[in-house]
Amino acid sequence: MNTVSPERAGIKSCQIKRFIDLINKRGLHMHSMLMMRGNDIFYEGYWAPYNKDSIQRMYSVTKSFVSCAIGLCCDDGLINLDDKIVDYFRDKIDTPLDENLKNQTIRQMLTMTTARPVCSWFSENDPDRTHLYLNHYKKRRPSGTVWEYDSAGSQVLSSLVERVTKKSLLDFLKERIFSHLGTFENAKILKTPNGDSWGDSALICTLRDLASFGRFVMNYGVHNGKRLLSEEYLKKATTKQVDNTEDGHRAIFHLGYGYQFWITEEGGFALVGMGDQLCVCIPKYDFIFCCTADNQGNERSREYLITSLFDNIIDNLSDTPLDENEMELKKLKELTSNLELYRVTGQADSELRAELNDRVYLCDENPMNISEFSFHFDDKDSGYLSYTKDGNKLKLDFCVNKNRFGYFPELGYSKDVGKVATTNGHKYKDAVSMAWLQDNKIMIFAQIIDEYLGNTSLIFGFNGDKATLMAKKAAEYFLFGYEGLAIAKRKM
Repeated sequence: MNTVSPERAGIKSCQIKRFIDLINKRGLHMHSMLMMRGNDIFYEGYWAPYNKDSIQRMYSVTKSFVSCAIGLCCDDGLINLDDKIVDYFRDKIDTPLDENLKNQTIRQMLTMTTARPVCSWFSENDPDRTHLYLNHYKKRRPSGTVWEYDSAGSQVLSSLVERVTKKSLLDFLKERIFSHLGTFENAKILKTPNGDSWGDSALICTLRDLASFGRFVMNYGVHNGKRLLSEEYLKKATTKQVDNTEDGHRAIFHLGYGYQFWITEEGGFALVGMGDQLCVCIPKYDFIFCCTADNQGNERSREYLITSLFDNIIDNLSDTPLDENEMELKKLKELTSNLELYRVTGQADSELRAELNDRVYLCDENPMNISEFSFHFDDKDSGYLSYTKDGNKLKLDFCVNKNRFGYFPELGYSKDVGKVATTNGHKYKDAVSMAWLQDNKIMIFAQIIDEYLGNTSLIFGFNGDKATLMAKKAAEYFLFGYEGLAIAKRKM
């Protein structure tokens, strides 16, 4: 990948600066961003502490990688898209086979027009997600009829790849694609409880890795003049195969669906992951946009991000290079060098700080099982929340109006295997900021910035000797104990 100025790529530096300023103004929790035309990167930025070497969970972007692995299996004659999925997993079927599921094809799974209604494997005890998919949930519909997001189906496709190739998903992709691209050297994929690759959600790689894959797909399977994957398959994968309308409202990524790729405006396609892990490719303009973020819990972030991208960048791309503008490029570089991870902000201080310092509040019974809490302030700029939860004394360090980086105090969250608790004292890296929202109101915002992403907002309101704690979390299968309401009274 080469690096050029925005103007060389046909876009003004000031347009990119405006785009980033708008994103920051709207409080989006961005981690990284990259834009390319051809093989040239014309913008790359990271919100500290993230950098170009940071690997990050791509969530459902992983599904598009599985799609390409399926395409390779077709190229090798190992499968056919119109094969019935059940024929590959007869050994995993131990209940009467539903007629609708019996007829479900690999192609229908790629387009998410499956027989199986949506459900979450996190609420089930079956460690084998393919077995769960084929045997549980009797309510089915005719496959090939309507589109509905089926993450579990994508996981089964990943398991299909591993079954027919006798290789892990990552090893197969490294051998056939990644080794040629020269990227994904530090990539990995988390596992499901039965040892399968977590193929619908858990590829971990760098932003540049993702961009290189976007370029490979937009080249329709050719790299450095060598064909690695069928052009016919990728052209179908990245164009509308089915309608994916869910209601009468226009949505940014409901313009059609391919084979585990989303269709965009301007005839483009996208790889889309929870929290706004994105790779948007517009062949018409030879343009690629990639970003990572953790906007879980923000229902408007993706719509705003992509709409702003089209309005400010894509709609202003020129077919020819523009005159260089050193002044505007310098402003963009200064902005980029000062990007920092989102943090909550408010008043610099409050008269209540001295009164709250080290005062213990006892909580009524609450869904979080927090029995007491207190604030300790080192000074007006930092401190920690001390609290007892599930009988354990915990401590959450913070800085005021900026992030403090450390480790979230909970033990036992999943590491390499989804849904499986660790027993070795494993903790997630975090970034914690605190803000005085008003004189008697505090917010603590904790962001998990590890191989799992998530966040929780803890809002404390005080009135005399009484207090209320409201907590809300946004994370996949963790931080459950950080959501709910607690009423508290100061300990005398």
